[in-house]
This record gives sequence, structure tokens and C-alpha cells, in this order.
Amino acid sequence: MSNIGLCTDITCDNSIKELYKCHCCLQVVCLNHLIEHVEITKQNKQRLDNVRYELNTIITTLKSIVESKLSTIEREQNLIEQGKRLLDASNSSIDEIQNIFEQINQAIQSNCLDVIVKVEPLLSETKSCSTVGQCNKENINSNGKLNFYRY
Repeated sequence: MSNIGLCTDITCDNSIKELYKCHCCLQVVCLNHLIEHVEITKQNKQRLDNVRYELNTIITTLKSIVESKLSTIEREQNLIEQGKRLLDASNSSIDEIQNIFEQINQAIQSNCLDVIVKVEPLLSETKSCSTVGQCNKENINSNGKLNFYRY
């Protein structure tokens, strides 16, 4: 049901128009602004749906990563227990010990690849650079990886 009056939308002119109650914001607005409000509401709902979908996707991805890490931890704990049992057993063969040693060593090496190292320059290294950004750029290769130098 419509009324006649001034639209309450601040962008509307001050002419008398047919007014309608917007179900989105409960304001009394003209037909043009009612249509605009409905369109904005649809767009906001679509954006919300998209963001919710993206959030669900990254939650699923993170869950998969965590499950994989937990599985790896379980396997590595099993290796530790096997190694301890072989150390405690007096009748372990050199082949059994060598085998578990290699498995544990391989697990350690694969974990070392996952470690992220944060390197910050020493104060003496930053004195020769005009800016910290310049020093950092000199140590980063074209792939965006930090260059490590041995002296």
C-alpha cells in the first residue's frame, strides 16, 4: 500500500511522490529508491553468499591440511615408539636398527623442509644501507626467496 509524501532517502529530491515501505530498512521511500534498496540488498546477499562459500572452501582446505599433519605426527610417533622398543630390546638386529634409523632420519629431513626461518639483519648490516627496504631487496632473489650466504 502506498502513501503520498516526501521520500526519506537522503539522495532523493524534495518532491511529493508515491511512497512505499522498504522491507529491507523499513524506511518510507519512493519507487526508484525502493527498487534501488532491493537491488542493494540482493547484491549484499550475493556478496555474503560468495564470502560464505569462500570461507567454507578455505575451512575445508585447512581441515585437510590439519588432518594430513595429524596423520604425519601419528606415523612419526609410531617411528619413535618402534625406535625405543628396538633400543630396549637386547636381541635387536643391526638391520632392524639401521632400518628404523633411516626411517626416522628421513622423517626428520622431511620436517626440516617444512620449517620457515625468519631472518632479520644485524644492526651493523643495516648501517651501510640507506633504507631497510634496500638491504632486504639485495638479499632477495628474483623468485622472492631470501638468499643465504656462507662466509
